[in-house]
Amino acid sequence: MLPREDLLKGVENRECVVRVIDQAEQAIKTWEVVLTDFLSPPELAEVQQVFGRLSDVQMVPWGGYPQAERQRLAIARSELPLDCSQVEVVPLSIAGNFLFDPATHRDFLGALLGTGIVREKVGDILVLGERGAQAIVVAELVDFCR
Repeated sequence: MLPREDLLKGVENRECVVRVIDQAEQAIKTWEVVLTDFLSPPELAEVQQVFGRLSDVQMVPWGGYPQAERQRLAIARSELPLDCSQVEVVPLSIAGNFLFDPATHRDFLGALLGTGIVREKVGDILVLGERGAQAIVVAELVDFCR
């Protein structure tokens, strides 16, 4: 379907690009919008560069706010309408008393990953000082995190 070997020539994040190629082929086959997990900035840049040469697939990145570093991609056939509202992300509030014991980005990320959540399901984590943090996550995690 897609020229897999041509797309994979010289890529650094091969595993990630292969996964996105599989998802793009699914989107083409089913005529549905397919969402990736969160991608790191280097993965996102490489995927967009690789797929920029194709005309039958379109992608829209979104991480919950315009300057998000980690973003998910919505992938669809080029004939379908696609915008960032179709990329499901949910802000998750992490509250606590951090006035005298401030927590860092690393603390919040470690706490989330310590529950068994994998990094690909978590986008940016915005530290709010003594008010805790807000993590952008995939919608499937909301019930798990309650």
